[in-house]
Amino acid sequence: MSIIRSAIRSSLCLRQLDPAISRSSLPFLQEWRKCLSTATEQPPPASPLPPPPGGSPGEERFYGKFSGFSKHALKTDVMNILEGCSVTSDDLKFNYPRGGNLTPAAVFVQFPSLSAYDKALRNIAKKGKLYRLERAARAQWDPIVPYEGKVVALHGLPVNAITEDIDRFLSGCLYYPGSIQFLTVQGLGTSKRVALVRFTSQTQAMNAYITKNRNFLLNQRITLQVLQ
Repeated sequence: MSIIRSAIRSSLCLRQLDPAISRSSLPFLQEWRKCLSTATEQPPPASPLPPPPGGSPGEERFYGKFSGFSKHALKTDVMNILEGCSVTSDDLKFNYPRGGNLTPAAVFVQFPSLSAYDKALRNIAKKGKLYRLERAARAQWDPIVPYEGKVVALHGLPVNAITEDIDRFLSGCLYYPGSIQFLTVQGLGTSKRVALVRFTSQTQAMNAYITKNRNFLLNQRITLQVLQ
């Protein structure tokens, strides 16, 4: 404030001494007062930050094709092998080949990061040579519609088995009666009859597997498989 008062007194003195000098010096003094102003000027608006690398969260993920497991492997079995890789049951999709073959060809895995995929490779290396993991693309992951552990396949059906026979066989289980679907599966030189049944939940599907597997239907032993 003292500096500003000095500047004002200097301006008055110049005006009193010589009007011409005062007029010629006025722009300089005005600029000086502006520079010494105690008012805080607003900083220029900051430029927007660039988007984080990698784009949307979906683009951060990595996909793998896991194989080498048994026909009756469950999601929990795969998750045990991939322990510590931040993989949940929703990150697994069992891929069943077309044509009625119910032996899963592979499990496609969605990893949250490249480091999680690398850890899975290390896990598999420790488990031996039975399992294999290779890179996959999202285009392979997206089209797969999983059975979600709610569909059970009944193998070894007699050729004359009908829907009512399936109903009697699954007595006491909670499933959707209208979901029963018969398939013909090609085996090694032979064809086998299979029925698919959708249950109300994963728990009910596992309950049917535990209580009905290897039981008889029309005097023929039936094997159950929970589809993932």
